[in-house]
Amino acid sequence: MKGKIQVRFIGKDEYRSAMALCWRVFCEFESGLIGKEGMESFSRFINDETLYTVFLNGGFPVVAAFDDQTMIGVAAVRNGPHLSLLFVEGCYQQMGVGTALIDYFREWLLATKSWLGGSSLTVNASNIGVGFYHKLGFKDTGPRTMKDGIDYTPMTLELST
Repeated sequence: MKGKIQVRFIGKDEYRSAMALCWRVFCEFESGLIGKEGMESFSRFINDETLYTVFLNGGFPVVAAFDDQTMIGVAAVRNGPHLSLLFVEGCYQQMGVGTALIDYFREWLLATKSWLGGSSLTVNASNIGVGFYHKLGFKDTGPRTMKDGIDYTPMTLELST
């Protein structure tokens, strides 16, 4: 890393780059683990024009981590709140970037009570992400599940601590 990681909400001109980062990392780490249905499902989600409109209207907050001016990680929440995206470039993984993104959202969610549908943050953790989420304090809330070709474990993190 060149310096300290900066985490902030992205601007509308950065949305497509953020989704492209998510796609690159998804393909790098998940493509060999899921089939065509899962790949197509995730592609539809990140390329959905309705989701982009929701983002523009403030209903799909997206934050990114930057090393200098380079976007290196992305996270997003939607109703619930539910962590619907968390992706970090491979060469920056295990350097605290994912934790910084979740910490940023945790602080923001606690400060912005209108986003809280309760006192927790949920996530559908990919199989390769389960250990990471457990280290951050997330707890499994159900069994491993398959939906739209994507295998995940539902989890929750209490925000009030």
